[in-house]
Amino acid sequence: MGENSLLKTRLRGRLLRALLGGVLVGLVLAGIWAGRQNLQAASAQAYSQLRLLVEALYEIDNKYVQEKDNQALIYGAIRGMVASLDGTSSFLTPADYQELLQGSPAPAGTAGLELCIKDNVLTVIAPLEGGPAWQAGLKPDDHILKINQESTRNLTVLEAAKKLQGPPGTVVQLQILRNGMVKPMDIKVTLARPTVAPVAHFQVAEGVLYLRVRSINEEAVAALQERLKQWLTAAGPRQGLILDLRATAGGQLTAARQMASFFIGPQLVYSLKGRQSEERQAVYGLKNQKLFKEPLPLVVLIDQGTSQAAEVVAAALQAQADAVLLGYKTFGNCGQSKIFPLKDGSAISINVAYCYTPRERLIQGQGLEPDVAGPADEEKGSAGRPGAEEGKPRVLPDLKQIEQDALVQQALNVLKNWPKGRVPEGLKSSRKSGRQAASVPAATNERT
Repeated sequence: MGENSLLKTRLRGRLLRALLGGVLVGLVLAGIWAGRQNLQAASAQAYSQLRLLVEALYEIDNKYVQEKDNQALIYGAIRGMVASLDGTSSFLTPADYQELLQGSPAPAGTAGLELCIKDNVLTVIAPLEGGPAWQAGLKPDDHILKINQESTRNLTVLEAAKKLQGPPGTVVQLQILRNGMVKPMDIKVTLARPTVAPVAHFQVAEGVLYLRVRSINEEAVAALQERLKQWLTAAGPRQGLILDLRATAGGQLTAARQMASFFIGPQLVYSLKGRQSEERQAVYGLKNQKLFKEPLPLVVLIDQGTSQAAEVVAAALQAQADAVLLGYKTFGNCGQSKIFPLKDGSAISINVAYCYTPRERLIQGQGLEPDVAGPADEEKGSAGRPGAEEGKPRVLPDLKQIEQDALVQQALNVLKNWPKGRVPEGLKSSRKSGRQAASVPAATNERT
């Protein structure tokens, strides 16, 4: 190595150390400004950990086989740090953050997927029923290894979502690995505008209304409210409701609050709890939105694709409306995220609080256990749902297919045996004890 190159390398090393030293000083000053307790011990521990980062960056900067841009190394470190928090936190480059601030218009075409990082792999929480990815056959818990031949290994959720947007008709090739598969498989998804109705309804038995809620947003809230009002004012018996929240992922917590309010009025819907006092709050329903004067037998269908806003609705109805949760354990993803800008124009999006049910149970990472477990031999997330035949896209289920759905049949049996004015006795006792749901024979569908 020539003298000039050696001098250059040493200068870069010094600059890099000075940069990280400045970061450390900034952290210490921030701690002083915030008036933290035991600052000296905390600063010593922080310096010890940051020194490892400085050493690693120095060695890479000087000895890696190829010269790397310092900013790229720092960004990579931040990405890894944020990714270690949970499956939805993300790092935003300056360009990504500016695009977010400018409020880019909704994409013309999408794949219709709710994603997260699970076990360090880009993973499908659930595809939107009726959307392009659902039609192509994607399922909850599918791992996406490649998008258009490019590895998803270092992508954030936001970056992956952008790659699944574009003009309608655009074909995106995904390489996925499904649980139980030995080798990955390729699936082609044709991007399209979202056209599927957010709420579908069917009369599945006398006096029993089946409501399929595919998404939880303002449009879904309005559609559900209209349908419930029609049902409540129509002539004829009202024996109960089946609310299907399977593979209902993402959504808005404000919409979840409104949706729960139809059933529980001003009662507690969920709580948010963070490390700081300002990030803790109890969220109650809206009194003027309540539609049911008296509780009605209600069964909520859930599975591992039930996530975020849908988990809030399901937990609120279970606790405050005596709803029976039927199916499989939910995904366990519900938090309040905030974006924090960084000095160079980049930003991090992290969860500052997690959602808790009215019974003070954490949803994030835990999920909701069903009161009545679905059939063990059914494929989770697709019980009774029509699959994609070879070379043919999936289609939305009709009334006949819904009536043949194993979980819907279980729900009908639960409603049929529902004691008037109260939750079935076996379910009430199991909820108090906190036991997990067990599979039950289809003839009884109640836990013992």
